[in-house]
Amino acid sequence: MKSLSNLLSFVRVAEAQSFVQASNVLGLSTSALSKAVARLEADLGVKLFHRTTRSISLTFDGVRFYEGCQQLLGELDALEAEIQGNRAAPKGRLTVSVPPAFGRVCLVPILKAFTQMFPDMTLDISMDDRHVDLAEQAVDVVIRTGQLNDSANLIASQLVTYPLVVCGSPTYFEQHPKPQHPEQLQQHSCLNFRNRATGRIYPWSFTQARKVERYAVSGSVVFDNADAIVRSTIAGLGLSQMPGFLAAEAIENGNLVEVLNIYRPLEVPVWICYLDRRLVAPRIRSFVEFTAAQKEVFTLICNCS
Repeated sequence: MKSLSNLLSFVRVAEAQSFVQASNVLGLSTSALSKAVARLEADLGVKLFHRTTRSISLTFDGVRFYEGCQQLLGELDALEAEIQGNRAAPKGRLTVSVPPAFGRVCLVPILKAFTQMFPDMTLDISMDDRHVDLAEQAVDVVIRTGQLNDSANLIASQLVTYPLVVCGSPTYFEQHPKPQHPEQLQQHSCLNFRNRATGRIYPWSFTQARKVERYAVSGSVVFDNADAIVRSTIAGLGLSQMPGFLAAEAIENGNLVEVLNIYRPLEVPVWICYLDRRLVAPRIRSFVEFTAAQKEVFTLICNCS
């Protein structure tokens, strides 16, 4: 590559989808910007843009080259930030994706301390159950629960584990006997959770004779929101299997009663992940290290024994 400035010119035009808008961002004339992109195309020997009198769009090669340029410029920014990090505190915008229930109950309580420690950083937190592709969706850090199926390009650290517990309200058990075995769940109204991203209903899991057994249970209501399940269980609508951190407070104050605790499945791991790169931006490293240091806090929140 003969000129980094030509590469930057291409990236800004691709982002703006306009030579005029990109020229305003870079402080260059439209003519100079067009010549820079033309030189880049000549160097590469490929056409990067489809051009008409009214619009421009990336070619197939242009899309692939733009993705690579984003990664390259990101690593340059990370290198600059790493060098400057010896003299300055982490700063900038950090994008984080976290499951809603864990985010609300476990992550939110530690955010004030983080923002006080790193006042020059801005957190952009998305709480949803989608499976996020960090590279494709430009997410810096993701918190995931369960087994990691795509960890090849990720650096992952385990934050905590939490139990899955089956609960019902005292009012529910005034009208129904407590189940003594998972098979008896067929005699109860069970509240199921549907994953909003996949549309699948989660089976209930139990450990029997050191083996994990999964049950498809039935009931009159299915939710795609964990908080709604907790509130409905407290209201006596039925039994539910939920993360321990969602049940802990209600169990402690007597609004929920755990059953089948001797059949609890293996605890669910929670991971904090970021892309495997040679250069990790200080803003990413600071958040990951701070969050990983909160294991005792997370364990306390998740414990419902």
